[in-house]
Amino acid sequence: MVASENVRSGTDFGSTRLKKAGGSLLVTVPAAARHMLDLKEGQELTVTVEGTRITLEPVAERTRQRVRKPRYTLDELLTQGDAQSAVSEDENDWQNSPAVGREVW
Repeated sequence: MVASENVRSGTDFGSTRLKKAGGSLLVTVPAAARHMLDLKEGQELTVTVEGTRITLEPVAERTRQRVRKPRYTLDELLTQGDAQSAVSEDENDWQNSPAVGREVW
């Protein structure tokens, strides 16, 4: 975590254990570190890896706004496609396969 200006960098908070959650692992941030950095539940963090070091850094509001993914309407997406493009053999097999559930064609 990146320390704010009034927090001494390199403060040792001991260790924590990773906990499994689905296909991911959760990190518990010690309460003292959470308070020092004013971290909030649900706050977005960036994760970087350098060698064997993992760094968690709060995402600044202005950064998050810049990296938002664009949203498109269905019509906009359909106009980007090419209905005349070649269909792969796998895709053709999939399109012609029998229903295995409650699909409606």
